[in-house]
Amino acid sequence: MAAAYNNSLKTFELDLIGSQVEQLCRILPDLIYVLDLKARKLAFVSDRLTEMLGYTLDDIHEMGDTFDPIMVVEDRTPFALNISERFNNLQIGEKVEFMMSFRHKNGQILTLRNRGTVLKKDVEGRNHFLILTAEDVTESQQKANSIYKKQQHIEATENTLRFGSWGINNYPKNNKVYWSNGVFQITGLSAQDYPDGLISIQTYSSLIPEEDQATVQEQIAEHLAAQDSYFEIEHRIINAHGIPKQVLLRTHALFEGSNLSLIGTVSDITLTKQYEDELAKQISALERQHAQMEEAESIFKFGSWEWRLEQQSFHWTEGMFHLLGLDSRNFPGNIVPEGFYNQFGYLDDAQAIQHFADELLVTQNHINELNHRLIDTNGVLKHISIRAKSYFDDQGNVCKIVGVCIDVTQLEIYKRELERQLEAVNKSNHELEQFAYVASHDLQEPLRKIIAFGERLERKYQERLGENGQFLLGRMTNAAQRMNHLIDGLLTYSRASRQMEAPKEVSLQEVVKQVLDDLELKVQEKQATITLATLPTVEAQPVQMQQLFQNLIDNALKFSKKDAPPLIQISAEAIPSQETKNNLLLNPKLQYYKFSIKDNGIGFDPEYSQRIFGIFQRLHGRSEYEGTGLGLAICQKIVETNQGYIEAISEENQGAEFVFFLPVN
Repeated sequence: MAAAYNNSLKTFELDLIGSQVEQLCRILPDLIYVLDLKARKLAFVSDRLTEMLGYTLDDIHEMGDTFDPIMVVEDRTPFALNISERFNNLQIGEKVEFMMSFRHKNGQILTLRNRGTVLKKDVEGRNHFLILTAEDVTESQQKANSIYKKQQHIEATENTLRFGSWGINNYPKNNKVYWSNGVFQITGLSAQDYPDGLISIQTYSSLIPEEDQATVQEQIAEHLAAQDSYFEIEHRIINAHGIPKQVLLRTHALFEGSNLSLIGTVSDITLTKQYEDELAKQISALERQHAQMEEAESIFKFGSWEWRLEQQSFHWTEGMFHLLGLDSRNFPGNIVPEGFYNQFGYLDDAQAIQHFADELLVTQNHINELNHRLIDTNGVLKHISIRAKSYFDDQGNVCKIVGVCIDVTQLEIYKRELERQLEAVNKSNHELEQFAYVASHDLQEPLRKIIAFGERLERKYQERLGENGQFLLGRMTNAAQRMNHLIDGLLTYSRASRQMEAPKEVSLQEVVKQVLDDLELKVQEKQATITLATLPTVEAQPVQMQQLFQNLIDNALKFSKKDAPPLIQISAEAIPSQETKNNLLLNPKLQYYKFSIKDNGIGFDPEYSQRIFGIFQRLHGRSEYEGTGLGLAICQKIVETNQGYIEAISEENQGAEFVFFLPVN
């Protein structure tokens, strides 16, 4: 059972401003939160948090009861200093407004318009609690709903929005209109110049651009002549500071005999109009994206779906209907009942499909996958890959399941063809290896006889052969011996890719010590210094590990500089699993060690770093350095057979480093 903890975001009940405002905070469409300026933390966050930003109260609590980790600010320090100064200097009754970007839990960047005011000061008169509302202005699903929410919010509070009310009695005989402070704020006029709050109709009309004045007056006259009890007029004004604004004039007309009274509101909808324009662009973009998605589904043969648990149905995209050969026009709203998809499942896979659906209801995996077969309405057998994700609430109940179905029939065909070809290649390789082994083995016997008879001929008839005959006989014997070495190398190379014995745990530390013992005379002759670090234990064939290290160490001794004794460093280190996953040449399911054999020898040009691993590849003549040209090829074959890879790093006269990777237990 998880340990209980005190989450202030859950227990704070807005007792500072009363239960009625608390209820209002919980039903308003915007995110409402309270800042504790002393603690520099959130004291309260409304239930809109999860819907707007995707985080739960527990998530915010784990962030330290602050929005800081999800704030997206290009230059955080100046912003923090500026907003702190504004918060601390804010007076009761004043408002603060700022735009802030946040990173949604799904990675999306949301821009929120924040408005706030002082909720409570401390005993020293400094601001303690601030209450703020945050409105998502990035996008909306429906234009009308967005506008309605903005207007509803404007009507709810005059202090936090650019909103004002007005009223006039005995119109039109009386031309004095009462304005609230909100109207003065919108128009830019000073309320101090009108202590009684009364201002003439002509003063407001003068703020309307001259080209719009006649139109606004005509609209008002038409509504009053028709005795409309309520009407709205949208028009422009240029406030007292010369700033153009778009306002919405709402009017209630009270007809009582010959007496006409008017009351109403003026709302600054400048930002709203900008948002509407932006929303129209976003809706257009969404429509384009929808069309592109349908095109992508058609091209890549996949479809998306959402399991609507409460309605016991699925919502399908067009791609799903195409997969099954159905016409979406026969399914209003693209809705299909639960179990509808299952009837297309291949008989042998029906149980697996049902089991997959059951798992989605209870398993909180990141992504669930299933590969199965189905038969569409045209009788065509298809291979389908389903990928789905379930979303659960705080109580562990599934609340939403979404997924895709991908037609992988062609991939399955290609896969089977590749498997068939791979099997044929493996068979051919095996036959070639067997042929190379048998041919090399059979060639050794006549070569041994040539060498043996040559040696006998030299011992018995040396004096009769003369100098020229002895020279030719020596050339023949040397050639036969080189041929014998080449055959031995080919046999070793052939064995490197075959399991000659069962793998077992091999201490590479002991392997290298044995190799150094075998090379002791050569090490002493070269006056070499060899540094050996701690090496791990691997699961491999001991003989192969012996060959691998012997070839590489012998190479370092062989290609040493004439004027400097060899310095050879042998080391190993474990590599992180992430590095393994990023390396396409390694198996991401295994744990690897990186081995290094580094020397100070003659080195080689970097352009030969791959060529040197080829069969019979030599960078130097036989007269300079002995060998068959198979040693490094054998090393590469051994490493690759053990699911690793090897590479060489060098510069001419700068030594060489052979790096290889092997999996360890």
